[in-house]
Amino acid sequence: MNGHLDFLFRTTRPQNGMIHPHRHQCYELVYYMQGSGSTRVGEYTHHFHNDTFTLIKPHTLHDEKHVTDSEVLFVGFQTELGKYPLREGLYLDQSEGAILALLQRMIIEMQNKRSFYTAKLNHLVGELIIELLRYDEFTTSEPSVDKVIYAKNYIDENVSQKISVDLLADLVGYSYDRFRHLFKEEYGLSPMQYVMSKRFELAKRLLKQTDLSISTISNESGFSNDTQFCSLFKKTTGLSPRQYRMQQ
Repeated sequence: MNGHLDFLFRTTRPQNGMIHPHRHQCYELVYYMQGSGSTRVGEYTHHFHNDTFTLIKPHTLHDEKHVTDSEVLFVGFQTELGKYPLREGLYLDQSEGAILALLQRMIIEMQNKRSFYTAKLNHLVGELIIELLRYDEFTTSEPSVDKVIYAKNYIDENVSQKISVDLLADLVGYSYDRFRHLFKEEYGLSPMQYVMSKRFELAKRLLKQTDLSISTISNESGFSNDTQFCSLFKKTTGLSPRQYRMQQ
């Protein structure tokens, strides 16, 4: 796959910083190595976080708003894709960081400037395009149940972290309502109900198997504060966390 590199930069965007609406003559890929915020690409607004990236077609108006300090890597490139155009949107770098690895190889090549480095950079752009085409095939042709399984696995692995159902829906390519419907159809619980069930499962395990304080368990299980944890735990089990631990 032939490609041509137009630009490649790595920078830090400050908290509450904004990149005003603009366009490029080429494709642009913006990789968010660290940080969070939102980006509007054409008519759609996406919420990014660590290890996500947006892909933007030539001439598409887009902007960027940063909620936290963000480490960003962005690359502009051109290619003739014929009947295989790249799809705009927000993606999660799932394949063991394959996209980031390619971008980092480009940066090293640009910094070292060894013989034929321009040809090497364009070759790496070709590899990037192939990865994006494969990725696009993966994200657009998966059965809906597989996308829901991916979202469930994400919850299972990150239950102690802040989880946004809106972001999960966005990442798997559905509206919030459609994602909620598919998830509940598959697992019998709404996404947020499933999150809470996994948090209570983790909290119960920690109460039974450790001597951690109630406050620490609340935090480790992903609850906002001790009051919320104790209130919801008693509402769900009929016992306070302390009473549950004593019974065990």
